[in-house]
Amino acid sequence: MKREKLAAVFFAAVTMLVFAASAGAADGTIEINQAKVLANGGFPYTIGTGSYRLTGNLTVPSGTNGINVNAANVTIDLNGFSIIGPLTTLTSATPIGIDAFEILVTVENGIVTGFGTGVEVGGGGIIRNVHVDGNFNGIEASNNSVVTGCTANNGNVGGTGIACAATCTISGNTANGDGAGGITCGGDACVISGNTASDDGVGIHCKGSGCLISGNTVTSAGTYPIEASDATTGYGGNVLAGLVVSLGGTSFGNNVCTTLSGTVIC
Repeated sequence: MKREKLAAVFFAAVTMLVFAASAGAADGTIEINQAKVLANGGFPYTIGTGSYRLTGNLTVPSGTNGINVNAANVTIDLNGFSIIGPLTTLTSATPIGIDAFEILVTVENGIVTGFGTGVEVGGGGIIRNVHVDGNFNGIEASNNSVVTGCTANNGNVGGTGIACAATCTISGNTANGDGAGGITCGGDACVISGNTASDDGVGIHCKGSGCLISGNTVTSAGTYPIEASDATTGYGGNVLAGLVVSLGGTSFGNNVCTTLSGTVIC
């Protein structure tokens, strides 16, 4: 009787293990860690279609990218881990932590540090909850991308924190200590909202037309808290502090503006 019960328990346990293994296989997520990268020939680790998840930190040697992406619609979940590059003196624009140039990908949930550029994605890309701290340039994204919940704290004189080409949504991010600019839209019609920028060359910069800049806090900008190429860019509901509040653009009110002349609603 006891043997029959033990056999039944054993059978049930094996069945559960088989089911769990099947469920894991059905998930289809490919794991990445240092041992796997080295076993596959080292860096850069090249990935194709599918979903990928870090299961440990990646430490990248000098002179090479961390991850190269060669197919669209890829998701890279950093899973709370870090991709650590070799740069300690940030004077170079290369290499790149995650290089998905001109490719639509999603990158989320982790840290990329010590690179010329932390993360680069193509049009329609999504970068969320990623800390790109301690890179020369933090995030570079092409048209129609979304950057949200990220930090880009670089502490250098030449780099940009978050840069997006055009028609991007950039929200809920923090960019500190980026000498060439905290948050930059390189073209038209970016929506830049709910961000915090401090100690940057220019806090928020729209180089094209028709951007909306709202609900941001920009302090200690080296030149201007907000810079816009023309009056079609509107800004409102921001907290702005600098020698001059803005260069270009049109205020639609409710900004708290602090200059050498004092603090006013502008």
